[in-house]
Amino acid sequence: MPLIAAAARNGLIFALNARGRHPQAEALAREALAVHRVPDRFSLVLRLGLARSLNGQARHEEALAEAERADELRRSLPGEQGRSETGAVELAVATALLGLGRGSEARLRAGAAHEACLAAFGPDHRRTFEAWALLDRIDSA
Repeated sequence: MPLIAAAARNGLIFALNARGRHPQAEALAREALAVHRVPDRFSLVLRLGLARSLNGQARHEEALAEAERADELRRSLPGEQGRSETGAVELAVATALLGLGRGSEARLRAGAAHEACLAAFGPDHRRTFEAWALLDRIDSA
């Protein structure tokens, strides 16, 4: 049951972020992380949801710190547990860096995310498109 609850919360956090309801997504992500303290894939996606919500609120320093915690967690996961999140950490970091005015660093991270997503998921995947759109936004700035 705890894993089902974590998965459901993650889905809701994702949906709230997608609808631009970032403060609500942040609150739910923080609540879920307080309950789900196991360093596993669910903690990873919850941290990424939190980073996305912070980026959405232009709280880029906090988002960058959270994305870096997510990256640490991803590296500690055994085997292929972090594979489904390929490119997600890099996207969160790149978005935060762009928000902090660090465009060249953001471009490198977004490019790495795009390449990783293309290799892992192909050109039609949602995250591949998200990485491409971020690259376009960086290049247009």
